Amino acid sequence: MPDDPLKFQSPEELEALLGALSSRLHYINRVAAGESGYYWWYAELLRAAARLAPLLNDEEMRKTFGDGWTPGTDPDPRARMLVLLEEKLPRR
Repeated sequence: MPDDPLKFQSPEELEALLGALSSRLHYINRVAAGESGYYWWYAELLRAAARLAPLLNDEEMRKTFGDGWTPGTDPDPRARMLVLLEEKLPRR
């Protein structure tokens, strides 16, 4: 990861950054936030988003979501993104 993690250079570095944020939030929840369920789920949401970062360079995702010139193949990209996140979230 770069010296300034906000200057990530690749999907893999973004995945590492979001994963680190998730871990940090879990830690804060354990030691200072009273084991909040909301903290736990928020940390897991960040972890799920981290797991989606490699798809930033995925050609199939580019087709699904489109780009600045071409519409995507999915009629509801917001719903599709939520499905992708849901697939990565724990079932707890």
